[in-house]
Amino acid sequence: MPDSYDVVVIGGGVMGCAALHYLAKMGVTNTLLLERDTLAAGSTGRSMTILRMHYSNAITTIMAKESRDVIADFESETGHPSGFVNTGYVFMVEEGQEDALRTNSALQREYGVDSQVFTPEEASSRWPEINFEGVPVLAFEPNSGYADSSAVTNGFALSARERGAKVQLETNVTGIVVEHGRAVAVETDRGRINAGAVVLTAGPWIPEFLKSVGAPLDLSWVRHQVVKLHRPLNKIPTHPIIADTSNGISFRPDAGDLTLIGIREDPTDRDTYNQSVDSSTAADSLEYLVMRYPAFDEAGWDGGWSGLFTITPDHHPVIDLVPGIENLVVGAGFSGHGFKLSPTIGRALAELVTQGRSTSIDMSPLRFTRFAENDLLGSAYGASVFA
Repeated sequence: MPDSYDVVVIGGGVMGCAALHYLAKMGVTNTLLLERDTLAAGSTGRSMTILRMHYSNAITTIMAKESRDVIADFESETGHPSGFVNTGYVFMVEEGQEDALRTNSALQREYGVDSQVFTPEEASSRWPEINFEGVPVLAFEPNSGYADSSAVTNGFALSARERGAKVQLETNVTGIVVEHGRAVAVETDRGRINAGAVVLTAGPWIPEFLKSVGAPLDLSWVRHQVVKLHRPLNKIPTHPIIADTSNGISFRPDAGDLTLIGIREDPTDRDTYNQSVDSSTAADSLEYLVMRYPAFDEAGWDGGWSGLFTITPDHHPVIDLVPGIENLVVGAGFSGHGFKLSPTIGRALAELVTQGRSTSIDMSPLRFTRFAENDLLGSAYGASVFA
């Protein structure tokens, strides 16, 4: 294998593979993606993979809308399926958040999202099987759904490889070599690889790389649990995705009789966190589900998993050139939003490499320096995955 490439991508999650795809689509094919495990082995593979568009900021609304459209028609983009399933998305808020929901729903509509606002009475007429007690208002996105994280990640990678890009697995990157303000190579456990540019999408392991090149970024981690249930198909053949800010919980259908519940964001240690689910959390989530959707009283728990959210101070990602290094591009701190934004982020990373800035969407609100500038993005629903 050659030891020199125009671009080296570090990290084989959905972001790295999306960047590789868009670089290839732009004609940059002398590229190499390095992954220490297998594709989608980290946070990507442990995602809930919900594709919703309800956000508090224009930048994330635009990214979510465009990304949903790409994943829903993924074969047109990559030639490969994404496993997209259109379920609709119901977003419920607690007392005091009514104005925020209406404002955000209007923002979604401004950017082409079909976002409908319902009172609980209107919602009960549409979904009589769901208990909307205590919900003052809710938003519904009929075009939202979920996809397969492995299919999307591998689809991006296959599309890039079909154009000439290379993917090298089981290779541990140990450092980025910077000389005179440029990234010139990456060091790996298999030796040095020269690079014309580097894209850093290594998820929770980004802080060490950035610190080593003199550009630290304030990132932390939380453990997000996903509880797996078997629902009674005779009572619940399927259901929309439902999210509730008051309980910090989301649940969605999956193949067959499966329903997945995403719950909790607990600070954790990146290297030693429990990758399973807590039995007490599973019990709490099922109790909530039965309260909200009584037919789940016959559901059975079937384990689950936990994954990491890498968090920035404002729960929004950094997508930018690293300050002081003209050809080192970073996508970091997706804070639980990554999968649903991955096509637009991958395209932006490729544009940063090829043009020095993102041209399809103005990514300046997600710049690296916003924290030092005290220009953080806000959220109507607090610092959480619902930001």
